[in-house]
Amino acid sequence: MPGRKRQSREEGLRKQREYQRAYNRRIAKARAPDRDAIARELLHYAITENLRLGREEELWTLAASVIERLVARDYDRAATEQTFSAIVDRYKAGWNFQRRLHPGGDGDEAAGGDGDRTG
Repeated sequence: MPGRKRQSREEGLRKQREYQRAYNRRIAKARAPDRDAIARELLHYAITENLRLGREEELWTLAASVIERLVARDYDRAATEQTFSAIVDRYKAGWNFQRRLHPGGDGDEAAGGDGDRTG
């Protein structure tokens, strides 16, 4: 029986991988952003718009709220503050993220120059 359980588990894992691949292909074909793509764009927009409009106080109020939420999720406060500040400092210096190109995209996504890299 132990061999049968292992085979059944392996078969289940194989089916799960196949399902995930098919799901990823459907999402890519639909050109639907995932949660992380939306989060990257929202972060970029929140920081750059507040900086552009001279609303640094509002930016840091937002940052404080985000930091509190991350600390509540057991992230280190000092490290979180440092990371957020480093991102803002980079934007102030004119830095833009390197945007991830959407799979199968035509390259237009890179025109904005934002994305998910921190280095």
